[in-house]
Amino acid sequence: MRTVIEPSREIPIINEVDIAVVGGGCTGVFAAIRSARLGARVAIIEATGSFGGVATNGFVCVWHTLCDTTLNRQIIGGLTEETIERLKRIPHGIRINLPKDEEKHVFRKSTYANYHLNTEELKIELDTMLTEAGVIPYLHTKYSAPYIDNGELCGVIVEQRSGRGVILAKQFIDASADGFLGADMGMEVYRHETLQPATSAARVYGWDKLTDPLNILKNNQEYIGCRPGWQDGLADIPNVMNWFKSNVMEDCSVGDALTRAEMTGRAQIRRMLEVLRSQDSGADELALIGLSSAIGIRETRQLTCSYQFTVDDLCYGRKFDDAVAYCAYPMDIHHPLKNTAYRYLDGTEEIVEIGKENRLVRWRNDTDVYPTYWQMPYRSMLPKDIPNLLICGRAIDADKGAFAAARVMISLNQTGEAAGVAAVEALTSDRTVQNIDIASMRRKMKQGGSIIPEN
Repeated sequence: MRTVIEPSREIPIINEVDIAVVGGGCTGVFAAIRSARLGARVAIIEATGSFGGVATNGFVCVWHTLCDTTLNRQIIGGLTEETIERLKRIPHGIRINLPKDEEKHVFRKSTYANYHLNTEELKIELDTMLTEAGVIPYLHTKYSAPYIDNGELCGVIVEQRSGRGVILAKQFIDASADGFLGADMGMEVYRHETLQPATSAARVYGWDKLTDPLNILKNNQEYIGCRPGWQDGLADIPNVMNWFKSNVMEDCSVGDALTRAEMTGRAQIRRMLEVLRSQDSGADELALIGLSSAIGIRETRQLTCSYQFTVDDLCYGRKFDDAVAYCAYPMDIHHPLKNTAYRYLDGTEEIVEIGKENRLVRWRNDTDVYPTYWQMPYRSMLPKDIPNLLICGRAIDADKGAFAAARVMISLNQTGEAAGVAAVEALTSDRTVQNIDIASMRRKMKQGGSIIPEN
C-alpha cells in the first residue's frame, strides 16, 4: 500500500470532560447517561446524525424479553426498561408482543421480540434522555485517533463539520462497535473464522395485501442473492412493515467492504420487490417507503480483553462474581444461504432451514435442572493494561458461540451501563478500571435500576 506523510499540526481542544464515550448507539448512550447521572461530566461522540445505532439508523425495531426463560422472573432492568416505559407514554411509540400461551417450547420463548419499537420516536427519546442527564452530545462527529501524552490516553481526536479537534478526558469508553479506540490503543484484534451476515433494512407499505410473499421470496432466493430473512411491524402502525430480509457477507469493519455491503443490501431489497410485484397478485400497493440509513451489522471484529466469554459459560449458565449483564437469549447463528441455528439453555438446538421443517436436536445430555438465564462478566469488557479505557458493545471479548447470543441489543445495552458506572467508580476512587471495587460498582448499578441477581 502506498502512503503519504501527514504534516504535524496544532489542533484545538473542543472540550475537556471526565468521561468520553466513543459511539452513540444505545450501548454508548446508556454508558453516557449512567455516568452523567452519577455526577460525571460526560461527552458522547457519534458519527451519524442521530443516536441509537442499529436500533434507529438500522431500523432494528425489536428488543427481546426482559425475563428469564420461565418468563416469570425479570432479569433485565436499568435503562433498557426505562426506555421501554418512556416509549409506552408516546402514541405509537412501542408495541408489546407476548408469547402465545400455546407455545410449548418454553425456552424458545426467550427469543421472542417482546418490544417492537418505533425507531423514529426512539431517536427523539434518546435525545431527551441525554439532555436530561446533562450529557454533552456530539453528532456528525467522527472519531479519528487517540490523543496520547506521555504514554497515557488523554483524549480523542475527532473530525467535525468545523474541522479537526480533540476532546480531553480522564476516562474513556469504547462503544464504537468495531473497537476503533481499543484497537488504536494497541489492543489485540481478532475475527471469528466466519462472520454472521449484515442486513440492510427496508420499510414497506402494502405487505398485508400480499397473498404468498414468504414462499415467493423463498423460491427466488438465488435471483435475490440471499436467503430472505424476517419482517416485523413498526410499533402498532397498520399497513407498514419493517423488512430485515437482506443478508450480506462482508467484513463491515473494512471501509471498501462496508461500501459494498450497503449497496449490495439495497440491491437485494430491490430484487425482492421486483419478484413480489411480478409474482404476487396482491402486490399492486406494495411500495418501498424507507431504507435504513446504515446497514445492520451483526458481527465484525472483537478485542482481546482480560477474559473471553465462552459458549460453555453461556449455555451452562456459569455464574460470575463480577457479572454485569444478564439475558436469556439463545445462541443464534445466521447464515446468508443455509440455516439458522438456535441453541437453547435446556439442551436443545433448533435448526431452521429454508424449505424444510424445523428440526429440534440435543446439544447436551438431559439433566434435572437447567439454567434459566446466563450472565456476562465485567472482565470481558476490561483491557488488560490500559488503565482508563473500557470496552462495551459488539467489541467485547467473546467466542463465536457466546457472541451469537450476547450480540443482541438487550444484552449489549447492559454492557454500556456497566461501563458507565465502572468509569465513574474508577474516577471517584482514583483507581484504574482494572482495580475498582467490583462490589461497589455492582451496588451502584443496582441503585441506578439495573437488576443484579444474587449468585
